[in-house]
Amino acid sequence: MCVIEDFYPKKLAVQWKVNDNSISQLKLESKLNEDTGLYTAYSFYKVSSETWNANNSYTCEVTHQGKSIIEKKNFKAKFTLTLKPPLERELFVLNKVVLQAVVSGDVKKTVEEASVSCTVNNVPVSNDIKPGNVFFDTSLFKRIHNVTIDTNKWFDGETVTCTIHDKNNNRDIKQEIHFDKGDGHKPTVTIYKPDLISNTFSLVCEVTSQKLGNVYIMWKLGKEPYIEGITSAPINKMDSTSVFSILTMSKDKYEDPDINCAVKHANMDNKESPLQVSTSKTEPPEPEKGFALHCNKDVLEEDEFTSLWSTATSFIFLFLFSLTYSAVLSLFKMKH
Repeated sequence: MCVIEDFYPKKLAVQWKVNDNSISQLKLESKLNEDTGLYTAYSFYKVSSETWNANNSYTCEVTHQGKSIIEKKNFKAKFTLTLKPPLERELFVLNKVVLQAVVSGDVKKTVEEASVSCTVNNVPVSNDIKPGNVFFDTSLFKRIHNVTIDTNKWFDGETVTCTIHDKNNNRDIKQEIHFDKGDGHKPTVTIYKPDLISNTFSLVCEVTSQKLGNVYIMWKLGKEPYIEGITSAPINKMDSTSVFSILTMSKDKYEDPDINCAVKHANMDNKESPLQVSTSKTEPPEPEKGFALHCNKDVLEEDEFTSLWSTATSFIFLFLFSLTYSAVLSLFKMKH
């Protein structure tokens, strides 16, 4: 669409060009602003998907009272590749490293026809790439390709490179991802639990090390399947880095005798056996006067715990705030 604003008299001419080739005259719509006495005109050019995909340049040339104004644009179709880290459920339940290669674009056919190829340290991954269905999300078409990588190679830190070919611009789009092994030491895992149990409450698992690499965290209640919590981004302290996982649960679930925080990291002796720290239900002590809630940790002293629980609580607040802000922003955009 070419928009011409604030002109008088009404008569004008609009000429469209595609790659400097003129096209036939198109319908022009004009509207008078009664407050200013000036006109606004709209010229529409409908483009086929084939023309759009060809990455053409478009020119709108306006002639008014002998003067010409030329506006030229090149609209490149959006086409991207994003690599996401392993799916934690696949990693814990099936002991498989499954990465997600997400192809995104504003043309459905281009996304649908895109083929993803991957290598691990330049060795092709042949039959382990499974494409999903194309779906529409946040103004773009997307398709997720699940890429299964050898577990040992992933935890050894070998580089995974995935590629798609952009036919419209005759170029390859590449993305790389690898596992960060950190400082080579086993991290410390600690579970925090509230002394006073309400109908719904949260447990916090902290994974920390002086130089923490990538870690994957899930929860287990007794013999039930693994449960995903809400995991924070790495939080840097003076001499260490921590990641927190928060599991919100009902009081009746807390009756289970064993609650485990399971962590997979680079320095496991057995890749199929995650590092696990467990806690169990204990009778809550009477709260001291003047305090609404007391928390304890199975290992740390109270003062040290208070600081860490404060960090975890801050993370919960920031997470909930970001969700609320995103919802309000989306609603605002819809109304406008």
